[in-house]
Amino acid sequence: MAFCPDCGTTLPPGAESCPSCEARVEPEPGSLVWSARMPVVTSPVVVKQLVIALGVGALFVALLMVAMGALFALPWIVGIFLGLVVLALVIGWAIQFFTKGGPMGEFAITSEGVGYRAGKESKALNRATLVGSAIGGSIAGTGGSLINISREMESMSWDEVRSVTVDRRDRSLLFYRRTLIFPIVLYATDENFEKAIARVRQFAPGATLKIRG
Repeated sequence: MAFCPDCGTTLPPGAESCPSCEARVEPEPGSLVWSARMPVVTSPVVVKQLVIALGVGALFVALLMVAMGALFALPWIVGIFLGLVVLALVIGWAIQFFTKGGPMGEFAITSEGVGYRAGKESKALNRATLVGSAIGGSIAGTGGSLINISREMESMSWDEVRSVTVDRRDRSLLFYRRTLIFPIVLYATDENFEKAIARVRQFAPGATLKIRG
């Protein structure tokens, strides 16, 4: 576990700056740290996580309605959920189009584990979605947006990694935890994609590695 030399904040793997005081941090030798664009609507991983995030909020509301005996509201909840998914995909397509590939993200693979931090574009999108959902009175959308905001910076140590799914089509590396919750996806570049796979084989030889595409 690494700590900021200035304020002592715990640092995610491969961090180039402290998330608390923004002090510059030198990455450890041999670590792989990079920035890359994250596809939105063309990435099965992103679409799946989007549906799950919105679905959690919708399921909570549905269970609440069932507990209150308001079964008549269930079709409305399903309709709102599907509408939010379609709206999110349309917005995602627009973002991917105008950013020429998707918002930027920061990624890292080190001897300690893997890490991800959302860029300014992703953070702005999450907050815009939150405000829109709150104004529109959508509890499901608001809950999904809050989940996305809470996951704007994540890390996973190698002893947590259960399996890794690599997709050559979008150069993604999806890391699953042993607990099977909150996976982390890294998007590599053309230049470092093979290096990223090599690092996974080096640091997580016991994890199941699946390569697609």
